[in-house]
Amino acid sequence: MAPEKVIEQWTKYFNNSDIEGILNLYNDYATLLPTFLPKLLNSHSGIRDYFDVAFKGEASVEIDIKDAITKELSDNVFLITGSYVFCLGSKAGQKYLSWYSFLIDLSEDSPIKHHHSSRVPFEFDLSS
Repeated sequence: MAPEKVIEQWTKYFNNSDIEGILNLYNDYATLLPTFLPKLLNSHSGIRDYFDVAFKGEASVEIDIKDAITKELSDNVFLITGSYVFCLGSKAGQKYLSWYSFLIDLSEDSPIKHHHSSRVPFEFDLSS
């Protein structure tokens, strides 16, 4: 399986509120720095609780994997970075542009070793 397929599967599980499917993608030792929670998660129970709240909040995500940057770090280990848009149904459909980074090890049945997600901080845009 290509690393991009893991992200596509993650997106499918997220948008279908499939807690077991998404949790099975995360390695037993995975860490998650979530978009909407100010703490690092490093257990399946913490990751489960985070996604459970997101799904109860009617969260969905829009992602275009073609725009991602994929780097092979070693055999079967990839870093994928890009952006996605979260939509929160519980917040009147508010959309939040966010960054992501996934560390994926394709030699593992549960390939996500690390996932960092954060909102794009437009208030700190130095480009203009």
